[in-house]
Amino acid sequence: MGIQFITDSMCDIDETILRRYPFEILPIPITIGDKTYYDGIDITPQMIIESVTNHPEDFPKTSQVQAITYKKCFEGHLQAGQDIIYLALSSGLSGTFQSASLIASQLLEDYPERKIAIIDSKCATTGMMMILHQGLKLNRLGKSFEEIVETMNFLGRHINIYFLVGDIKWLAKGGRIGKNVALIGDMLKIMPILYFDDGRILAYEKIRGKKKALKRLFELAGTKMGNNLQIMGMVNSTAPDLQDKAIRAMHKDYGINEFVVPQSGAGAALTVHIGTHCLGIMFFDALPENYINVK
Repeated sequence: MGIQFITDSMCDIDETILRRYPFEILPIPITIGDKTYYDGIDITPQMIIESVTNHPEDFPKTSQVQAITYKKCFEGHLQAGQDIIYLALSSGLSGTFQSASLIASQLLEDYPERKIAIIDSKCATTGMMMILHQGLKLNRLGKSFEEIVETMNFLGRHINIYFLVGDIKWLAKGGRIGKNVALIGDMLKIMPILYFDDGRILAYEKIRGKKKALKRLFELAGTKMGNNLQIMGMVNSTAPDLQDKAIRAMHKDYGINEFVVPQSGAGAALTVHIGTHCLGIMFFDALPENYINVK
């Protein structure tokens, strides 16, 4: 019956890929006050922004997909005779990978003839989409379960994500930096560039001034990707103008011709973590031999 690909809603989707390939998305729970919503179902990025603006004391929180959700989803596909590849949000950000792995090991005892692979993306957002996209393309070409899993794991180890953070005060509201640091940073017009380091989000540089920060972001992407014969990812949170500039710059200066871009921008779950006026650029610093560089 083939392979069923599954991911969670921290994977921001290029809708053209969603229309072209079948895969399932499990929603990330988001809690505001005493109410829980589900990303992509009953909450939007704009609702997150409005909530933080109007009620900063009830800052939204994301949580893991529940174990029972994994069990019901996975078991349904196993009963249908499908093998499963689940691409999880970085284990450095969430216990999602561990939870899904535990459920998978339990289910394989009941379905020993089937295969389940839980892949640690080591990233989030469009970076996850880029890894998933390669797996979907390889599956359509008839590659084996093992080759697809090996390739997706390779890409997870080599994904690079750099974010330009537009509102440093937002990070303080979420407890990701100290309030005094945020106040000083705001006064000095500091724009942090964040990056993923082995699946964890860390500060890479702090740049004074938006123009300089944007230029530095493009330089980092252009110099660190190594091979420009790849599909580059983008995501923005209330910053489509910056994303357009990035696409033009990466095409003109570095020869990138294909981009994975979520048409709706950052989803609600990602917006909780990065705030507004953000731009992210994603690429691989090494490519497997079977990499497919067309969208």
